[in-house]
Amino acid sequence: MLARVLIPDSGSVTGGDGMYSIALPDGRSLFLMGDSFIGPVKEGRRTMPDHMYRNTYILYDRGQVSAIYGAIGENSSAAVPPGVNDEHQKWYWPGHGFVKDNTLYVFQTLMYQGEEGMWGFQYETTDILAYDLPGLELKKTTNIPFKGPENIHFGMAALAEDDYVYIYAQVDIDNGPVPISEAWVARTTLDKLYTEWVYFDGSGWSSSSLDAVRMEGLSDVAISSQFNVFKLNDKYVLLTQEKQFTSGEIYTFVADHPWGPWYNKQLIYTVPDHENPNVFSYNAMAHPQFKKDGKILISYNVNNLDFAEQLNDVSTYRPRFLWIEIDQIL
Repeated sequence: MLARVLIPDSGSVTGGDGMYSIALPDGRSLFLMGDSFIGPVKEGRRTMPDHMYRNTYILYDRGQVSAIYGAIGENSSAAVPPGVNDEHQKWYWPGHGFVKDNTLYVFQTLMYQGEEGMWGFQYETTDILAYDLPGLELKKTTNIPFKGPENIHFGMAALAEDDYVYIYAQVDIDNGPVPISEAWVARTTLDKLYTEWVYFDGSGWSSSSLDAVRMEGLSDVAISSQFNVFKLNDKYVLLTQEKQFTSGEIYTFVADHPWGPWYNKQLIYTVPDHENPNVFSYNAMAHPQFKKDGKILISYNVNNLDFAEQLNDVSTYRPRFLWIEIDQIL
């Protein structure tokens, strides 16, 4: 039922991936989508050519949804990099975000088309977009202070906890057929968000990103490009899908601190095999603000290697949702 509300056949985002969510202070939730369609769907098919947005936001408010897009014009995305007019060549895909002092902060990864084809995208950097609440007016776009290799992607998970903001990176070690990837963490205070981060070095915090190391306890799972860290009861939880597209395994780990060490590895769900060989799954997400009967909401993305099939069967480019027992995680 919730899946049909979040991704309806008309009136909002009707297909896409990404699916980060941020709980807003007034009870609403904002879903951060990557490549998205907003055109209507009829009997499971797109009824007309539909413009693909590089990102959209879905505002969920007490069972109602609305799409946010058009930052610089009708066919532009919800967030557009400063100075960019052609989102085919350079664009934002969402990272995560957080709310502090009535401001929403969203990490957006700046991507560009480095090579031809579906997989020709490359990462350049990450920006922080600050929005006034409750109206969601963009007030500031700032590049993150981390400067490092393009295989280190900060902002893929975020957690505001007490006086600190924790910013997590997905780090590609080997992006081949059997990927190897890690998760790092930096932290800062709100007044130094744009200027000064410190990096977990295995035992403490260093002002030099060169000292950053992987968080312990995750080494046998390739961390997905997008993942979650969130508080659940009195524990911190990291949720990731095994990065290899053919795996479909969704794992959680818990920790006593936002930087780990992580333990209690749980395989909470395995995505069923798809009948269509062109369909694959990736980048599972938790939405812990949605709870029922001792369970929290989880989603994962599905996609189709054949673009024409996306139009003829929209279910091949829509997130899937499921409820997972909290006790299964903890």
